[in-house]
Amino acid sequence: MNDILNSINGLLENLLNWSMMQRDMLEYKPVNVNLYNVVNKIIEISGQGTKEKNISISSIIDTRTFVYADVDMLRTVVQNLIINAIKFTHSGGQINVSSVDKDGFVEVSVQDNGIGIDEEKSAGLFNFSTLFSTNGTAGEKGTGLGLPLCKEFVERNEGKIWVESKPGKGSKFTFTLRKMVS
Repeated sequence: MNDILNSINGLLENLLNWSMMQRDMLEYKPVNVNLYNVVNKIIEISGQGTKEKNISISSIIDTRTFVYADVDMLRTVVQNLIINAIKFTHSGGQINVSSVDKDGFVEVSVQDNGIGIDEEKSAGLFNFSTLFSTNGTAGEKGTGLGLPLCKEFVERNEGKIWVESKPGKGSKFTFTLRKMVS
């Protein structure tokens, strides 16, 4: 029952955010935000999904890492990427969330050892025009809205997002955000 409610809640959040973006009604409010706190709160919230599938999830982010971003958009991006990693990782798998400073930006990665994505599918993952959804390793359903929404939010925060993946080996989703503004 919890899974169904979480799935419906995630769908509604994504649809609402997407709808507001399409109407240019989503306010962009960037601030200096502690990335460690945001990521670890989402990992904590995602605990039920990781417990049910016996997935280990770890955060390798320095407690002093700050980015300049809209907090709500950042939460949505991190949440969608972590939920997808859980969805496509087999029982007993591993997910790592990490960050590295690079040229005025922070690269944030969510990496799993799940089922991976073939090159053909990965090319259209971030486009609303090519929405597709694949069931997860435990039959979890999706809408295909999460990754295109992530791309919109990352780009709104002047960043980029991409995926590196190999079928059967897992995926690594990485996005960039500006470092904290003094």
